[in-house]
Amino acid sequence: TTDTAQVSEYIVAAFEDSKGDLWFGTNGEGAARYDGKALSYISIAEGLIGDVVTGIAEDRDRNLWFGTHSGASRFDGKAFTSFGSAEGLHGSGCKVLVDHNGGIWAGTSEGVFRLHGSRFATFELPDPVIDTPSYKMAPGKVWDLFEDSKGNIWFARDGFGACKYDPSAALRTGGSTFTHFTKKDGLCSNNVASIAEDPQ
Repeated sequence: TTDTAQVSEYIVAAFEDSKGDLWFGTNGEGAARYDGKALSYISIAEGLIGDVVTGIAEDRDRNLWFGTHSGASRFDGKAFTSFGSAEGLHGSGCKVLVDHNGGIWAGTSEGVFRLHGSRFATFELPDPVIDTPSYKMAPGKVWDLFEDSKGNIWFARDGFGACKYDPSAALRTGGSTFTHFTKKDGLCSNNVASIAEDPQ
């Protein structure tokens, strides 16, 4: 019997959009939207690039971005624009970040990517030296992307700890500035799944 109160057996992403609607990424049923009254779903049948939705974000134009195992889809409320391998975005488990400048970032099992026009380009992250390497799924897989209150972009990585990118320092010095945090720096694990910032 279908449990109509259950969104899906597995929820792998959750997001509240600017309208107050709640979105849930499912593990095989696309994305579910709850508008306060009822659930509705979007999936491959409606134009989504994949039905395993691992990340959800909203850009300045109120387009919703859905990261999947097959790439990312931008949804303007009516139609989808998809970005996969042909558009430079490859790897599974796509997470999406919209930074304070409106930039679109994506992290997958194959690294970090940034949107330039209609294509994604690889954003190379240096790897820290790890004494005893271990990982859960794929070395360097990006589990999460996060922008802090100072505008730094953080990457939670599988086996490589957390990496901070300082865009302002990159502009000042003309090169990319990265800081790594691993077990050597006090993390309990080099497999970092998520990053958040508290009021302090």
